Amino acid sequence: MFRGLAAAWPAIQQWRFSELADRLPDRTVQLVAGNREHGRTCFVESSLSAYLRGLESTARAAQPPLYLKEFDLLDALPALRRDLQHAEIFPDGVTKSLQCWIGPAGAQTGLHHDYLDNLAVQVVGRKRFYLIAPTTVERLGAISAKYDAWARLSSCKAETLRCKGSASADDFAVVDLEPGDVLYVPKGWWHEVHNLTASILFGGFYGPRTAVAARWAWVGMRHTLHHMGWLGQRGCTCHPER
Repeated sequence: MFRGLAAAWPAIQQWRFSELADRLPDRTVQLVAGNREHGRTCFVESSLSAYLRGLESTARAAQPPLYLKEFDLLDALPALRRDLQHAEIFPDGVTKSLQCWIGPAGAQTGLHHDYLDNLAVQVVGRKRFYLIAPTTVERLGAISAKYDAWARLSSCKAETLRCKGSASADDFAVVDLEPGDVLYVPKGWWHEVHNLTASILFGGFYGPRTAVAARWAWVGMRHTLHHMGWLGQRGCTCHPER
C-alpha cells in the first residue's frame, strides 16, 4: 500500500461524477448487477451519462448494486489521460492495460486472483480490499468452477474463509483505500473488493512484454474454447445466466 502516492494527480483533485458526465460523450454501457464472481451473472444496460449522475444522488442505490466494471474510460475520452500520471508508477519496459471500475456504495467484486500484477489507484471515493495470500484458497478447497477469462474465482467469500479453523490469520489482510492511495496486488494474490462509498478506481494490469503476450495467447485460446461451449459449462462472468 502506497498512501497518497497519487494524491497530486489532477484526476484525484478534480474528478467528480457529474463533471465526468458533462465531459464524456454519452453511450450505452453494460452494468453488472450484483456480485457476478460469487453469484449469478446478470447485466443491465444504461446511459453512461445517466449512470454517472446517479452516483452523486443521495437516494438509495439499486439493489443489487449496478457496477460499471473493466470500463475503458480513456477510450471513451482520450483527453482524460492528462489527468492521470500512471507512467510514473509503473516499472519501465512493461505492457499495461488501464481499466476502471465505477460504482455505488455496496458494489462488490467477488473473491478472485488475477493472472497479471495490478496497481490499483483510488481516484474517487473509498474502497475496501480483503486480501488473501496465494495458495490459501486452493488449500482450503474453495476454488470455483465458474469461468473468467482473466482471473481465477473462489466459491466462498473472504470472510467465510477467514473464519475457517484451518486458515491462518497471517494469510489475511484488510486495507481501505482513500483517494490518491495506490495498492499493489501481485498476480496470484486473492482479493475481494467492496465499495464503501460511490467510487472510481483505475486498475493497471501489467507485466513484461513477453510474459503478457504469452498470457494473452493463453487467455485467447481458453476464451475460444469457452465460446465453443467446451470450457466454462458451469457458468461464467461474461454471459448472463438464465
